[in-house]
Order: sequence, then C-alpha cells, then structure tokens
Amino acid sequence: MPEESIVGNKIVVDCSASPYELFSPEFINNHLKALTTLLNDKIRGIRYEEEIVIEFDEEKTQILREYINVIRELEVLSLKPETFGRPDDDGYPKRKKLFHHVYEELFQSPILALSSLADYVEPVPERGIFIDSYKRFMLYRQDAMEAIKKTQFYLLVQKCGDARQVFISFAGLRSFKFVQSLVLDLPKNAKLVDSPNSAYGLEFGIMTKVYDMPGSEVRLYVHENPLIDALDDRLQKLLKEEIVRGMEESEHIETLNYELLYEEKTREYRRHFLDQASLQGIVLTEEQAQAMAHEAASWSVGLGAPIENMSLDQKNITDIYIDSENSPIYIEHAKFGLCHTLWRYNRDILEHVAKNIMAVTKEVRRFDEKNPIADVFLTRLNMRCHMQGPPATFGEIQLALRLMKRTPFTYAQYVDNYSMSAFSAGYDDLMVSLGCSEAVLGTKGVGKTSFTAAKIISIGSKKRILPIQDIEEIPTKAYRKRGFHIGTMRVQSSDLETGSQKELSLIAMASAALRMGEACLVINEIRSRLAVQGIINLLNTQPGIFVLYNFHAQSMRDVQDRLELVFGVPAASMFATDRYSFLRKIRFGRKGPLYRIFAKCYESDIEEHKFVDIFTLKRGISIEKSTIACNFLDMPEANAWSLAGVSIGAIAKKLKLKYIPPALQRRSDETGISPEQYILQAFFKGRVYSDMVTAAREKNNELLMEMDFVLKCSAVSNKLLRDYEDADGSVDYSKIDAAWESEFKKLVAEETA
Repeated sequence: MPEESIVGNKIVVDCSASPYELFSPEFINNHLKALTTLLNDKIRGIRYEEEIVIEFDEEKTQILREYINVIRELEVLSLKPETFGRPDDDGYPKRKKLFHHVYEELFQSPILALSSLADYVEPVPERGIFIDSYKRFMLYRQDAMEAIKKTQFYLLVQKCGDARQVFISFAGLRSFKFVQSLVLDLPKNAKLVDSPNSAYGLEFGIMTKVYDMPGSEVRLYVHENPLIDALDDRLQKLLKEEIVRGMEESEHIETLNYELLYEEKTREYRRHFLDQASLQGIVLTEEQAQAMAHEAASWSVGLGAPIENMSLDQKNITDIYIDSENSPIYIEHAKFGLCHTLWRYNRDILEHVAKNIMAVTKEVRRFDEKNPIADVFLTRLNMRCHMQGPPATFGEIQLALRLMKRTPFTYAQYVDNYSMSAFSAGYDDLMVSLGCSEAVLGTKGVGKTSFTAAKIISIGSKKRILPIQDIEEIPTKAYRKRGFHIGTMRVQSSDLETGSQKELSLIAMASAALRMGEACLVINEIRSRLAVQGIINLLNTQPGIFVLYNFHAQSMRDVQDRLELVFGVPAASMFATDRYSFLRKIRFGRKGPLYRIFAKCYESDIEEHKFVDIFTLKRGISIEKSTIACNFLDMPEANAWSLAGVSIGAIAKKLKLKYIPPALQRRSDETGISPEQYILQAFFKGRVYSDMVTAAREKNNELLMEMDFVLKCSAVSNKLLRDYEDADGSVDYSKIDAAWESEFKKLVAEETA
C-alpha cells in the first residue's frame, strides 16, 4: 500500500512503496481509502512521487475532497445503528449490507456504487411499527444517490469511462491505446525545435517531432501515428483484441525466430484486418492495414510499438534506455543529444519484451535470477540489447538498446560528419591496408565498434578477416554479400558471470583461429582480465600479427595504468600494438549537436620505446573552425576537413615531413616504398573520400557515401595507383589527378543514372 504523508499543505504519496502500478484500479482503491483519513480543508494539493513526479493542484484536489466527503458521510451513516431501523426488522440486515457494500464500491467507482443504490429494492413492511424506519432509510438512500450525482468526480467518471481515466487525465497522462500502460501527455508549453530536422516522417505513416521544453535542459522526442489514430472505432477495437490475443499466445511460443516470425505475423495480421474490414463493411486501405499489422506484430512478438517505431529512425537514434518499469523511455539522438519521450513500459510489458529478446538466443543464453545480465543482438532490428534484472538490480528490469547501421560506416561518412579530416581518413585507410595492428580506444558509446567496422572496408577482399565478438555488432553479412572473406566467431561474454559454458573464451577462439591460417583478427570490445592479458600476449608472441581491437580508455596514461594496475600486464607490452586511436564525444555549446570525433592517434616507436603523437584534435569555436592537426606535416592541406578537387601532384612538389611516423617507417622498410610515397597515397585517398562527400551533397544523394559506392571508388583508385606505379614503387600523382577526375565523373553518373 502506498505511503501517504502530509508535508505542509500537501499530501505526498510515495508510489515506490506501492505493490500496484500507478493509477491502476487497485492503486486508486487503496489511495482513496487513505485519503478518507488524510484529506481535509487545509490540504491544497497532492504529490505523487514515482519514477516521475506528478502534482495535483488545488482545483483537482478539491474535486477529490468533495468526493471523499460523500464517502465520509456514508461511513458515518453506516456506523449508526438507527440508520437501518429496528434490529428486529426483517429489512435491517439487507440495509446494513447495502451501505457497507456501497461504501466499498465508492472506492472503486461512483457509477458502480450508484448502480447498487438504484437497483436496491425492498417491499414496504407489513407491520406499521417498521414503516417509519423504512421510509427514513429509503430517504438516506435517495440522499446518498443525489450526493454522489452532484460530485464533479462522478461527472468526470461518466465522461471518461472509469476512475482510472480520471486520475490519468488529472496527472497529464494517458493510456496506450492497445495495452495496459501509461503514456505522458505532451506538455502545453512544449515548442517544436527551431531546426529543419525537428520534424520528419518514418515508415507506416509515423511522424517524428522534437520539442524544446522550457525550464528543462533536455528535449522531447515524440511520434504521431495518424494512420492508427484515424482508424474507425470498430477497427481500433479489432486491433486491440488482436494485440491482447497475440501477447497471450506469444507466451506459449518456445522459440521466436525474429528473422521469420515477425514478418510472418505482420503478413498474417494484415490479411486478417483486410478480411474483417470487408466482412464488417468498413473501408480499410492497404496503407492502413499495413500500419495496423505493424502495430499488432510490434506488441505481440516485438519490443512494443514505441521501440519498434524508434528502430525505424536508425539515421537519428543511436541508443534507447529504460531505467526501470514505469520510467519514461529516453534516447540518444544523433542531432539533438539526449531526449526524453512520453512512453513508459510497466513490469508486464517489460517482462514480455525481455522474453521476446531472449527467444532469439535459442536458449544458448538465459535471462533469469541465475543469469541477471544478458547481451543479445537482434539481427532483425540491427539492435544490441543489454538487459539487467534482479539480483543485479533492486527488483526492476533495465534495458539499454543500441541501434546499429545495417551497413558499416565509411570514411566518406566520417569526413561528411566532421568525425575525421580528409587526410586523417586517407592515412587511416593507408595504415589499415598495410596491416598495422591497432587499438581503438574511448569511453562507452563513442563509436569504437563502428570505427573498427569501417576499417574492414579498407582491408578489402585481399585478406582473410575473422571478427571475434560476443555480440554480433560488426555486420559481417554486409561484407560477405560484397565478396569479403569474413567468418565471424562467437565467444563467451567478457563479463564472465553472464557467459555460458557452451561458448569458448575469446583467447581460446583467437588462438584456434590463427591455427587455421593467416588472417586479420577483429576483436570487438575486450573487458575482462583474461581477455586483455590474452590479446597482449598474442601480440607479443606473434610479431606482425594483424589485430584490430577495442578497449575502454581515454589516454595513453590511462591504457598504461589499466594494464599495469588492473590487469597486471607490463606497460612495455604496449609497443606490440602499432597504433592507438582515441575517439571522443564533443559538443559546442549547451545545445549544439554531438560529434563523435577522431581526436588523437599515436604510433609505437619500438626502438626508442615511446609513443609518437601523429594526429591531435584542436578545438575551435565550432566544428568548422576546429582541426584534426597532422603533427608530422606542416602544410594546411594536411589539416583541412576536405580535399575535394585538390591537386595531389601540387602537394607532391611541396611535401616536406617534420618526421616520419614510426609505424609507417616500419612498413616502408618492409615494402621498399618510401614514406613520402605512402603519405601522398594518403592524400590521394583523402581526396577520393572528399570527392564522394561533395558529390553526395551536390546530388542530395547519401548513397554516394555508403559502402557500395565507396567500394567502387576504392577499387578504381587502387587500380589507378597500380597502373601509374613505377618500378621503384613511386607514382606520378599529376597524372593520377586527371585520371581520377575523369573516372569519378563516370562513377557518379552510373550511380545516379
């Protein structure tokens, strides 16, 4: 039962102490009973403290006070024996039972209580001695009915349908149309963000809007669904019935195959709704039927309509968070940062969602009291789902959902988003193609996995690639479709307590993979002591091995301290990794967009036993005024965000190095190609990516920066390098400039035809 207390002139209700969902019928019943002892003329408001804080002002409190006073009057009457007449009257027990019954019903619904009073029938007593008490009781009954009818609460219940809806409307909430959970109402003072990106459409007729909230630092992310809202009442009822039935049936399905079941259920629902509409003579368009089918499947075998609809917004939403049941869902928006939403999931819905998520693992992994943490990748939504439950939490279920691109990011997209400068992208492409081992570092959510996946494009189909991961975040299928030699390996989670004995450890799998032949190992996220020690040992015992791996760290000192103090690995072992790249999240101003940026890069100097600073982010007043400075070159082109149309031949004539990056020097010694030639190649690749960005902006066609077009451009540019290479490995870039310009125009024309 909720704990109500009086603080000043308000009643404060601690809803976290209640076993019932906020404003559920059980909650309201107990709450009204508590108010009969607390609510008086001095009380000016009621405050409900849950995952959110809800305030009832004096006007709403007065409506409840009026109703509570009627309940109190009936209680006083029911406690007086004379109210029911003489005890020896045959009608005495019936009258007493009626008032006690009505008293309890008033806590549920005034309509229910009024109905019981109106339906009460008692014949006139035959003996004259009982007639006065009979008339007096019937008058009390009539007065009670009139008193209930006069209350504003009764009128509101009549209008809204039940007491729950009245409380929900008082709280500025509303119910989901088709499931039992609450939704926040859009605040009256919310204003659409002054930006061309604040309103846009998604599939199934869904409209997305982002609002500013006066007095709040965060924005509000909202969906409108006109196709569903405009449905005929009979169709709305049909949709609700199918959702309820579907959610009940899904509890008995042992294994849900998201790749098949969701689509099958969507088609099944669409056909069913079209058939029913035809039978009932209701006009239903194909577009409406598809929207209804999407809604039904989202609740029955999906993650609920709000999350399923958010997954349609993959260009903008990166993360979705649920801290507990009944806590408003919030998101990380690529353009507007952290945004709140109006949606809440209660415990029943969260448990249903968790079951649907875990079904995709086919019981290889579990989510229960013995396994309170789970990481699952849903291929259907391209979503990583991290879940926590008791005893890892204090009773609630928590979700952190990360939406991944279906195809990997490309260097062109990083240049377009100001995440990399043109030359740093070209140099990174070069070093990956030369097989330099690399650690990608940064804090959580900075984009380490995406950056690592982008590097695989530069490896190309000329090398065997083996991603080793506990969650299928690197989109291996996207590479296989395009001819890459890539075979992913699944390993036990780095968090050992969540792993399964059916899975091998990361180190065991990495060692086994290398026995099968030479390959590039892409290791996504290493966290545990065993994994870190194993990777470092692997790099030190097999020099020259090509490994790309992710690690949580913010600086080289941070890496060293963690290796030595946390994992017990000597700092000298760090030199076995050729490169260390650091990503950062930065923002300009309080409400500026969030940038995930390539902020720092070091290369290992094995002979001097030091780490050489190669690239450094230098912040300006805006992202355009900031630079990713190249520390081994003193020329403006090396720091420019774009190299579109720049003559590489002209750069070659004035190229002068401050020093040669050590990892580049080692590769130069191995291949016999001079470092200067490799640096010019990096400039050329930087121009290639910049030209793609410029073309995409001019043509308003983002596909010109996506994986397929990038691979075509890379193939052509690499062929040009081979065609124009001399016997000593040098290239005349003045000839390549003209050749590339001609080839690129053809590529763009073919792609946009």
